[in-house]
Amino acid sequence: FCERNGIDCQLVQADGKRISDLPTRGKLLTTAAYARILIPEILPDCDKAIYLDADTLVVSDLGALWLADLGDNLVAGVVDGFVEQEELDDIEMSRNEYINSGVLVMNLVAWRREGIADRVFATVRETAKSRYLDQTALNTVVRGRVLFLGREWNFFSERYVEIERRLPKVIHYAGSAKPWRYRRVPFADVFNFYRTLSGSDIPEGTLLLKSARRRKMILGLIGLRRKYWSSALATYYYHRRFTKPHLRSLGKMFSKVPLPPQHSTAARERDAQLLTFS
Repeated sequence: FCERNGIDCQLVQADGKRISDLPTRGKLLTTAAYARILIPEILPDCDKAIYLDADTLVVSDLGALWLADLGDNLVAGVVDGFVEQEELDDIEMSRNEYINSGVLVMNLVAWRREGIADRVFATVRETAKSRYLDQTALNTVVRGRVLFLGREWNFFSERYVEIERRLPKVIHYAGSAKPWRYRRVPFADVFNFYRTLSGSDIPEGTLLLKSARRRKMILGLIGLRRKYWSSALATYYYHRRFTKPHLRSLGKMFSKVPLPPQHSTAARERDAQLLTFS
């Protein structure tokens, strides 16, 4: 994909020995998650870096994010409004201080100078029972030196419960509703457009969310529970205000882009429909 589109992409190797003994949470959090903490060491000649989780999708220019003035802050990030209160209580942190580590702008100079990676790893070992391990340890270490970003830079795909006027710039498919596993999940259409355009072998979601989860949502709507109605209205709002206009714009831009040759005839016919939004 990078070669085909003239993108300069370099693969670098993290020092696995530094993170091999750190606690994990099965598939929820593997050793690889700690590699982001080593970015200042992996990129010794860089002063600044943008980190993105593998389950994020960039749908806007990252220029404004790159130009964020960190000053003496160690990191810039978006408040995680969905972390459990118990997790916050354990580190004595308020909800509006705790950031999600899926999208970060990192001050690499300050990280190297102050040994932030070693401090985060030490904190992880001390708080091994923490649910979010590296994320909570990172929040503990950088507390008070965070530049808070707007939610559009780390927009959770399914956990919004109310409408905000800011539209996504980076969609974060956090949680279990991944569009490469499930269909009919929020922002799946956006993901599938880029999946088709990329020509990669990333699969299209075919599973349905568990019936118990769907039943809970339906009962919540029937029972007029505010949380479920707010979520449903927000889903509708973002589909109308973001997904449809975004796909229509991209469809016009890429309407003449040839589909990747490895696609089967049936897949090419199906994906051609994704690339047509008039």
